[in-house]
Amino acid sequence: MEEILKKLESEREFITAVIELRVTPAPGAGFDKLASRICKYPQVLSLRLMSGGYDFSLTVEGKSIKDIANFVSEKLSTMDGVVGTATHFELKKYKDNGVVLSADDTDNREMITF
Repeated sequence: MEEILKKLESEREFITAVIELRVTPAPGAGFDKLASRICKYPQVLSLRLMSGGYDFSLTVEGKSIKDIANFVSEKLSTMDGVVGTATHFELKKYKDNGVVLSADDTDNREMITF
């Protein structure tokens, strides 16, 4: 697994990760106050309130795995109300924004220019 992640870092300009965040909502403010704070970080591409085993799902981007790890340990984990994280690194995209990504397929959509 470590070899795969190192290869990913060398081939890509950025590393993408999905982070599951378990939190204790702030009294009187619920999840919104913490969400507002998390949204301010430029590393955070998306933030969603979830049902189930964790509260927030974050998609983050960094220059390296270490960059994302530092963001989690220095920024997210230290926030009041955060009780746990789980980080999942993207290994390969098969479909993105409705487009199936494959070496055999080409994107046949027409380009729109202005």
